[in-house]
Amino acid sequence: ARCAHRHGPQGGGQLPRGHPAAVHLARAAWALAARPAVTAARAANPDADVSGSVPIYLGDALQLRFRNGDLFAQQQVTVPAEDNDGNIIAELVFPISLVKRADTFDSLLTQAAADIEAGDDPLLALDDYNIADPAERQTLSETFAALQALHRAGRNHIWAYYTRNLVRPVALGRTGVDALIGNPPWLSYNRTAAVLRTELEAQSKTHYGIWAGGRYASNQDVAELFYARCVDLYLKDGGVIGMVLPHSALQSGQYAKWRSGEWQASPTGRGRNRVPGRTLAVNFAHRPAWDLEPLEPNTFFPMASCVVFAERIGENAPGAPLAGAVEQWQGPAGTDEVRRVTRTITDTSDRGEAPSPYDNYARQGASIRPRCLFLVQETVNTAIIQAAPTVTVNPRRGAHDKEPWRSLDLSAMVGQTIENRHLYNVRLGESVAPYTLLEPLQALLPVRRGEHQIPTDTDGPGGIRLGGLYRRMRRRWQMINRLWEDNKPAASNLNLLANLDHYGKLSSQLAWQEDNGGRPIRLVYTAAGEPTAAILEDDAELVDETLYWITCRDLDEANYLLAIINSQALATAVNRYTTPNWSGKTRSLHKHLWRLPIPQYDQTNPSHRALAEAGAQAAQAAHHHLTTLRATRPARLTVTIARRELRAWLRQSDAGQAVEDAVQSLLQSNGA
Repeated sequence: ARCAHRHGPQGGGQLPRGHPAAVHLARAAWALAARPAVTAARAANPDADVSGSVPIYLGDALQLRFRNGDLFAQQQVTVPAEDNDGNIIAELVFPISLVKRADTFDSLLTQAAADIEAGDDPLLALDDYNIADPAERQTLSETFAALQALHRAGRNHIWAYYTRNLVRPVALGRTGVDALIGNPPWLSYNRTAAVLRTELEAQSKTHYGIWAGGRYASNQDVAELFYARCVDLYLKDGGVIGMVLPHSALQSGQYAKWRSGEWQASPTGRGRNRVPGRTLAVNFAHRPAWDLEPLEPNTFFPMASCVVFAERIGENAPGAPLAGAVEQWQGPAGTDEVRRVTRTITDTSDRGEAPSPYDNYARQGASIRPRCLFLVQETVNTAIIQAAPTVTVNPRRGAHDKEPWRSLDLSAMVGQTIENRHLYNVRLGESVAPYTLLEPLQALLPVRRGEHQIPTDTDGPGGIRLGGLYRRMRRRWQMINRLWEDNKPAASNLNLLANLDHYGKLSSQLAWQEDNGGRPIRLVYTAAGEPTAAILEDDAELVDETLYWITCRDLDEANYLLAIINSQALATAVNRYTTPNWSGKTRSLHKHLWRLPIPQYDQTNPSHRALAEAGAQAAQAAHHHLTTLRATRPARLTVTIARRELRAWLRQSDAGQAVEDAVQSLLQSNGA
């Protein structure tokens, strides 16, 4: 069962830990498997007391609570019992000699807890389990008295259960194991509770040196730390490990340092007192990793997965990196038809010495989230005379809204009338098809259309200066700000504006509207899935984070890029750098697109001009084909249908083929 940190039975922030139901299932499976052995033992000696405990625990595998080495003294284990504020109110001490006797330790604590709950004397359990050593009896007597005091104070006997699980990983780490298997949490650091994030990052950065940071910081996840720390804490030299990891572990940049096989701690001290950091080394070449991405259907995990094996080499020794060949599983999952073939993995963390110059112009759209607080749908105003210039709106609920926003009561925002200068057309991924645009969505934002600076005030509600908004929008902003503060993630310390304008991705668009810097044309493209792009002709429209936008000097340059991004030739070329998700959609396209040798548009280059012309013709034909689709389909034309139909048409059309030929020639001539 997976283990992870928690503050205590009544504690605060936490990592997702092994679910108790999974632990109970594992315990039940173990008991069923052990039944023949238990039955045989009872039959061999009917008068014997055949008893024991199931050796499956829900514990703190990362041991973050005990990073200072204070859990174990030479002869005892000390577990602090804390209140809700983290104050230590008691210390539960256990002899190491008893902890090592797992069956006796578990059964003893279980009985003592039951005795305390029933009001009986827990010290009688010492006789039941033959605890004869005077030192052990003395230590346990004091601990049982502390447990009784906790129980009298209303802090129930879960402390016995908690302690039993907490000490087991630490006791296991003192002896070490020959083999480890597991499925660590797939969780990015920015989604962990704030109280743990600092310690987790410190472990990754300074203790193991596997933090990639930089542009990979937002994608850095806990799985690699879990893997490294389990090797460090539990595996003997020469022992082996195998864990299920996200597919990105095989090739993506956030895992680059981890894949080196040498995990280097930071030096400590200064000057002559400076001590080099230790290196923990593993041999990733011990056994080829399993690439499980091609399995069909690949729906067991929320994204493509792999299994990575390693052998622990030890400290201050050279490791062997995770590189070269892997064993790829192909075919229908769970059948005898699955084939295993050898393939070479591509390290996508190396951007190369000469990325495309367009990498400098591409930007992500704004994080207009939670969407239900900003996206709206116009509705009919039933008033006899409507205030002008205003618009009446309802919140727009989306199929991809997550809790708590999906279930949030927004009835107070239904039928609101707001000044229309706060209403913006917004482009999301669902409003872009190959070469053309579908209908935009609409959002109410805390900036007046035509103004290019958000009215900020660090002391204002949600970071906004209310005087910079119109009267009706002020009331709405205060309302959604309260909803944000009441329902935002526990790990977030952002106010509503900081969340909306994260990394300046909204304000940068407003700044471009005011001064385009000689690049007045915008093109938008998708961040994932099959590469899809369109030219954004309305300068006042805003771009959401599901899209990236890139500025161009003129329409010819925009058509040049339009043809490249929408081509199957580009999708094929960039595929080796990307990791598909379980449904086969390309993830993180935006990170790898400009790694291809796509030169900046040069109007004096005949092949560039020809490609721009091909892109313009394909865009014109696609727009005409989309118009025909709308006319022939009485039902609403969804983005899924529009993209599917347009791509099928492009594959068969002269315009589409002209683009493919030109892009293929461009990429080949530049070494792609």
